[in-house]
Amino acid sequence: MAKPTKLKKLEGTYRKDRAPENEMQPPLVEEIEMPTVLSNEYARREWIKQTGILSSLGMLAETDTSLLLAYCIETGRYFELSERVKDNITFNTPNGHIQVLPEVTEANKSLQNMIKMSSLFGFNPASRTKIEVPIQKDVDPLDEF
Repeated sequence: MAKPTKLKKLEGTYRKDRAPENEMQPPLVEEIEMPTVLSNEYARREWIKQTGILSSLGMLAETDTSLLLAYCIETGRYFELSERVKDNITFNTPNGHIQVLPEVTEANKSLQNMIKMSSLFGFNPASRTKIEVPIQKDVDPLDEF
C-alpha cells in the first residue's frame, strides 16, 4: 500500500520524482456526531475516545470515519462477547464432548479485526512508531492580516 506524501515527508523518505502531482487531501472532520449503529456502551465509549484523540491531533479525515466506525463496532462486539463468556469458555455437548463456546470464536474474530484496523490508525505501539503527528502551529491573527 502506498504511503501518503505527507507521511513520507515526515519520515524523510519523500522523493519528488516519485510523488503524485495532485495527491488527494481529504478534508479533516470539524464536528462529528455519534452514529446510531453503535449498539453497546463499549463501542460508544471507543468512538468518543478515538474521535477525540484523532481530532485533537488533526488526523481525522472525512474519509476515515467509516473505517473508524467499523473499528468501534468490532471493539464493542469483542468486549460485549468477552463480558458474556467471562471465565466459562467451554460447554459440554449432548454427546459428552467439550467444545468452545461460539461466543469465544466470534470474540476472537472481532479481536483480529480490531488489531488489523487499529494499525491503520496508529492505535497500537508498533504502528504508532510509523506515524508522525502533523505539527500544530499556533496561528496569530495578525500574521494573516
